[in-house]
This record gives sequence, structure tokens and C-alpha cells, in this order.
Amino acid sequence: MSYYHILIEVNDHISTIEQTRDIEIMDIQNISPYLHSILIPYFNEQIVELEDENIAHDDILHLEVKQTLLPIEHLIEEEQKQLPSDTDVTITAYEIFNDRDLSQDVTAVILDILEAVKLDAAP
Repeated sequence: MSYYHILIEVNDHISTIEQTRDIEIMDIQNISPYLHSILIPYFNEQIVELEDENIAHDDILHLEVKQTLLPIEHLIEEEQKQLPSDTDVTITAYEIFNDRDLSQDVTAVILDILEAVKLDAAP
């Protein structure tokens, strides 16, 4: 079984200062609902619908889809165990995502498939 993780960097319009924030949706086992709410609208340059907000395409600075074979917390725990006990380093999801042995970036593959089949935003 695979686990998917969607990472989105967006412009944050909460204050007058230009800020960005990260939205992380982790440990997705069934990516199908996210195809219709996030990936297809992003591909079609439309509004992306999340559970608690809608994000205009122009506000999305970066979107990635990562794939792992285990849930992210499990991978973090295993990597943390491999560190020397006197180390103050904390492993995060981003270290896992940057390790090609533990994670694959499948963003290009998904977008290529969407291009090939030309799916519309309607389910």
C-alpha cells in the first residue's frame, strides 16, 4: 500500500505583509477525492477546495505530491531511532520527503496523467 502526501505553499492574505504558509495533507491512502478537490482544479488553473477554505490558483506558489510506503509518522520514528542517542536533531516530514530511499515525488507523474486524459473538474 502507498501513502500520498500533498504539500501546498500558498500566499497568505491575512495581513498586509506578504507571507506564505504551508498546507500539508498527510497519509492519504485513497487519492481519488483529492484528485477532484485539489489536483484536477490545480491542473486546470481553477480554485482548489480544501475542507476549511478555497484557494485561488494564483495564490498557490508550489504544489507537490509525495509517495511513501509507510505513514509519515512511522517513517519519522524509524529515522529518529537510527540517530545517535546523544543527538538533538529532530527528524521531520521534510527530511523524509528529501530522502529518495523513503519517498518519491510523484507530482510530475500525476500532472502528466492529467494532461494525457484531459480530465475536467466535474466528478
